[in-house]
Amino acid sequence: MTALKFETVFRGSPPPRDGPYLLDQAVTFVKGRWLDYLPDRSCWPAELDERTTVDRRVLFTIGERADDALGAARLLVATFVWATGTKWRNAERLGRVFDENRDVVGPHLAAAVTVAREDAVAGFAMLTRKGAHALSRLGGAEFTRVLHFGAFDGTGPLILDQNVTVGINALRGSDWSPDGPWSAEQYGDYLTYAADWADQWESGTSPDLVERTLSAAGQALGRVTR
Repeated sequence: MTALKFETVFRGSPPPRDGPYLLDQAVTFVKGRWLDYLPDRSCWPAELDERTTVDRRVLFTIGERADDALGAARLLVATFVWATGTKWRNAERLGRVFDENRDVVGPHLAAAVTVAREDAVAGFAMLTRKGAHALSRLGGAEFTRVLHFGAFDGTGPLILDQNVTVGINALRGSDWSPDGPWSAEQYGDYLTYAADWADQWESGTSPDLVERTLSAAGQALGRVTR
């Protein structure tokens, strides 16, 4: 396993949170590739109607209403689009989430977002495989995006996906599975590590800058090791 030092990953001063590195991180998409996989056109976020790109700023706007069932479903769609970009075949995966969780996708996500706004780890636990609001075919990477953009309060929730996990393992020498599933305990540990690394990088640094940087480091390592 490749090991990384803190100063290798978190070089120099952290970039401004309100800038291109984080909030302007965007992907290009084609709306028409997604619509046929939605249970209802109302699940498509209006914020994406006149756009061909989606970035973190837009996702946070959509996430403001994610404590409502329809708002949560729209946020799920938007985060899938953001994570997928032009690799639109993943739209079929989103369709299967809706197909296999009839009528509960929005309510379950909204309930978890509501809890996560008070307790990020508790919200995460609700959506894990044995959680009370688990959704078939929706993994930790997908639902932590919903929790992050629907409930981020300056400390958490944060996105945990394959690239982030690779970055964590390289920094800590841990052996977390990049593909998950991750336990609520691991998620809580991750939030603690991210907060500590944020303070170590520079006092007052937002932990989502750490998440973004871990993701970039993990992605780079993945390209090297494949």
